[in-house]
Amino acid sequence: MKCLTSKQIQRQIDGEISSELSEHFQQHIDKCPSCQEQYNDQKLLAHSIKDLMNASVKLPEEIPEFGIPKTPDKIKVNYIRIPFWLKAAAVLIPVFFVWKMSFKPCEDFKPSAENIRMYEMGNSIDANTAFQENMITTKVINKDGKVIKCETN
Repeated sequence: MKCLTSKQIQRQIDGEISSELSEHFQQHIDKCPSCQEQYNDQKLLAHSIKDLMNASVKLPEEIPEFGIPKTPDKIKVNYIRIPFWLKAAAVLIPVFFVWKMSFKPCEDFKPSAENIRMYEMGNSIDANTAFQENMITTKVINKDGKVIKCETN
């Protein structure tokens, strides 16, 4: 019989072959010094790997006993104190802005006849047509020169 391969020897060590084939391989290993040396080397390596794997496995830690206390401790809750002025500001500021937005001055812009004539002289389009086609921008200005209302029709 010719010598065994390293794969056949490893299957012999791991016990992955039938009993008849195992006996046949073992008889050859006992008679052949080359296969016997390779068998011993592979078996030693396999046992070393097995020992290392077993050493790396940690045992489960013990779970400590948990005793429920007879009287539970009072839970202390820390409250954040918000100053009164901050609470008042949080309410009054939005109210102020809503009030200001709801009472905006509303003035209708009605151009005078002179304004319409001046517009028609400067442009080739009729003022009524321009007003209807949203070409005229109207601005309402108060006595101080601030724009109160600005819109395009």
